[in-house]
Amino acid sequence: MSKYKYIHFGDDVPKNIEIEYNKLCRKEQYLEERDAAHRLIHIDYDALLNNVPEPPHDTISKSEIIWEKRRKCLPTALDKLKNEFPLEYNLISDRFLSDKNLSTLELAEKYNLSIKQVEYRLKRAKELLKKYITSRKNIK
Repeated sequence: MSKYKYIHFGDDVPKNIEIEYNKLCRKEQYLEERDAAHRLIHIDYDALLNNVPEPPHDTISKSEIIWEKRRKCLPTALDKLKNEFPLEYNLISDRFLSDKNLSTLELAEKYNLSIKQVEYRLKRAKELLKKYITSRKNIK
């Protein structure tokens, strides 16, 4: 490679910044020379990415459609959970749907349960909601 050419910025840029910038540029040139001497290949990813077409933004993927349908089924699933498992519904609503978003410890104190029981019932409630939502015929 050729000898490094020092870059002068003029009076607008402080001298110490100019010196530091040129040190970094020279080091980069040295590293490239060293890699070339050891026959290392560098891929210019920016050039590769410029040739990749952008995906169309106006089309909606199949997974987005499925998630939208599942989101629309959530209120029905919550109603079913409320009717069949009221404690699990209350835990879910206090934990995720309320403004306070109570912690596991606060839920345990509120419902006189142990922390493990609260964690188990929250997990069970999530599984019940998932099972109900994914079992719907209009989701598939």
